[in-house]
Amino acid sequence: MSRYKKKCILSLITLSLITSCLPAYAQAGSGTVVGDNSTVRSEANLNASVVQTIPIGTKVTINGSDNDFLQVEVSGKNLSGWIHQDLVSLKDSAKKQDVYKGVVTASTLNIRSGPSTDSNLQGQLRIGNELQVIGESGDWLQIVDERSNKGWVHGDYINKIPNLPSAYANTEQISIYTERKDSSGILKHLQKHDIVYIKDYKDGWYLVITESEVEGWIKRNSVTLIINGNAPASRGGSRGNITGIVSTTEKYLGTPYRYAATGPNQFDCSGFVYYILHEYYGDMLRQNNINLPRSSRYMATVGTAVGRNQLEVGDLVFFNNGSSSSINHVGIYIGGNNFIHASSGSNMSVIVSSLNADNYRRRYSTARRLF
Repeated sequence: MSRYKKKCILSLITLSLITSCLPAYAQAGSGTVVGDNSTVRSEANLNASVVQTIPIGTKVTINGSDNDFLQVEVSGKNLSGWIHQDLVSLKDSAKKQDVYKGVVTASTLNIRSGPSTDSNLQGQLRIGNELQVIGESGDWLQIVDERSNKGWVHGDYINKIPNLPSAYANTEQISIYTERKDSSGILKHLQKHDIVYIKDYKDGWYLVITESEVEGWIKRNSVTLIINGNAPASRGGSRGNITGIVSTTEKYLGTPYRYAATGPNQFDCSGFVYYILHEYYGDMLRQNNINLPRSSRYMATVGTAVGRNQLEVGDLVFFNNGSSSSINHVGIYIGGNNFIHASSGSNMSVIVSSLNADNYRRRYSTARRLF
């Protein structure tokens, strides 16, 4: 590996944290279901009919992939169908070893036809753009972007993320153990909202890896899976009481931006929204039966769509990446044509911006009302 290979950044995403419209690279192999009562569907989309639900720990054979979904088969049960990738931890044989997800860290990054600054310029990526890393040559990475274009970028400006389901610690002081028992050695303590990636599941324990590359076992009920694909297609919720959301969110002004962070000391854009709504309005989410996803793309599928001229305080506002319709940014509307969000721009922090600013007016995509 080159000296430019970054440590894995663990995200609440999906990326995942990266689950938008990137190509999928799973091939024949096996995996373990890591979500409770995971849904197997007839086709590779969230609106497809349910074939069956399967329990956590089920071993599956991977026969193919389509964007965010894996085509699976459960041996001995005459069961096959499609399951969201966030619910399955793939064995090494089920994925190409050199394929990673990645996120651009430079404000502008050139895509070239070959692994050299002398190669032809093919395009540019912006900070926060998501991609797949499919090869390497020295300090250069071969990538596929959101529009399925291939090219080469310098590895200094890409943070690479493993292709594994992710989860966050749901309480304080969670221990990672050397073995699947409380009496074994403790490798690390997690704080609430810290992120881990799930490599396997066995007998009530997850095998996880952390941002600092600590690998060990953690109790299943001490973390919450980040399942972007579990968002309902739509919801006709009624307006509820969200008094105080402006003052609540403004307490976090100036909090640093960090990709894949979910607070409270650092946030990315969807992590900020996710944290605010779960930490301060969790009861309302539960009362309205809203399962809020972690990624901005899937957040935009929840709630009721509202027009730009119908915005009310507390609505979620969404933006595309400027070069396609793919949503990659979200904030909370606070009135007066302003919204609060964790910005990856020059401020790199939680800020208030105007919807009329050129950048946001051009990229504005939609808005959703949850309550």
